Amino acid sequence: MIIRAAILLLPVLFSCKQQIDTAELIQSSDSLLTVLQQEVEEKQRITDFREQFEQSRYYRYILEYKPYIKKYAKRYGFDWRLIVAQIMQESKFNKSAKSPMGAQGLMQIMPTTERILGNELDLQYIRNMPRENIAAGIYHMKKQFQMFPNADMENRLKLSLASYNCGIGRILDAQDIARFYRKEANDWRFVKEYLTHLKKSDWELHLEVWPQGKPVHGYFYGYQETIAYVDNIWELYDLYRHIL
Repeated sequence: MIIRAAILLLPVLFSCKQQIDTAELIQSSDSLLTVLQQEVEEKQRITDFREQFEQSRYYRYILEYKPYIKKYAKRYGFDWRLIVAQIMQESKFNKSAKSPMGAQGLMQIMPTTERILGNELDLQYIRNMPRENIAAGIYHMKKQFQMFPNADMENRLKLSLASYNCGIGRILDAQDIARFYRKEANDWRFVKEYLTHLKKSDWELHLEVWPQGKPVHGYFYGYQETIAYVDNIWELYDLYRHIL
């Protein structure tokens, strides 16, 4: 009886399987169409960006400084397009740019950092000469990069950019908090989260992380700027890899 019942159910089971297979095929086709549509839209976005960008003054500036950027980016092991994105974020290629904090030039180098880099590289006109400013800025970026040898490449670059912006001390303090929470200290996702916990109001956490009860390198309130700095550069870099 059991065998006979199973035989009688076969047509029903086969019909159900056909319906399932058809549904899966339709779903798979819809997913493929969605992916293809997204790819077309992304290509169009890049094409539109390229056309607008090549008509802008920034493109002319890039062409003007490209030989220096490529030279020193290659010397210190960076993709030159990342440096282009960084300069866009720092100064928008205004060689006379000066921040309220005193940072100057294309790569917005602070006076204290300028003196250190000038001695290390034997450069005298970092503030006033674009070529020296670019050379010093990329070298400084390399120094940040060397601080994160255990990170994968993407995270290493993002941590280096963050360090360039806010100083290595802030990143080291955020990494301490990441370790306290047993998170990967070389993952930018966690580091940028814990940069926001270096405020004085986070004193209860600080008591648990550090014996002195506060961040080793002091309180930090500029985390929004640093996070936006890294995110903006990375978004530009992604675009520049397609158009430059």
